[in-house]
Amino acid sequence: MSGSVLVAIVALFTTSCLVRIAPAFISLQIDPQTQRYLERLLPAAVFINFAVYLLYSEMMREPVPALVSLVMVGAVAFLNLLGLIGTAVLGTTLYFVLTRIIG
Repeated sequence: MSGSVLVAIVALFTTSCLVRIAPAFISLQIDPQTQRYLERLLPAAVFINFAVYLLYSEMMREPVPALVSLVMVGAVAFLNLLGLIGTAVLGTTLYFVLTRIIG
């Protein structure tokens, strides 16, 4: 693995830990409405960060499959059809199928 890939993995892992694990051990004094907002916003922000990194790294290698997959993932996520795991699996499958067809 290249250095930039390792840095990205460490950054995403750290961010995920801060969003998912740290709140279980750190108690912040915030009002319930703000807490609910952050509970919805932070996981989405991590997912968007991950998606942007993947798009950037794959766009350099296979721009058309990456763009088509991203548009499909965005549409499915916007319509809230498959959930996070289903959307990720569908986007990944579409990307690999397109790279085999085009490449």
